[in-house]
Amino acid sequence: MQNDIDDILGEIAAKDQQVLCREVLSIGDTMDVLHSKWTVEVLTAILCGNTRFKDILTAIHGLSDKVLTERLRQMVDDRLIEKHECRGYPPRVEYNLTDHGKRLYAIVYRMTEWGTEHRRLILNA
Repeated sequence: MQNDIDDILGEIAAKDQQVLCREVLSIGDTMDVLHSKWTVEVLTAILCGNTRFKDILTAIHGLSDKVLTERLRQMVDDRLIEKHECRGYPPRVEYNLTDHGKRLYAIVYRMTEWGTEHRRLILNA
């Protein structure tokens, strides 16, 4: 892991300031998506197989119908999830993670690992 960190630091040192500034903006974009309330919870619910509206709503305690509707629309717009209207009676709508959403979730997972390590480090200090 230390070698990975050293490689990353070497890469950063080799970049010019304009490139670094653009990359910082990209970090802000990522944080804006993750900062939106319920995004991580909805991604997790869908990843765990809760693909229908009511299933997602049931899986996330404290989330209202209205807010879930808003989050799902925004997440479709952000291309994190896809909305599929299924034929049949009664009609159904299902949501699935896009490849873009899966890549974001991989970042969230890495953040979870880091957060766990950080908490352990701070609490054991």
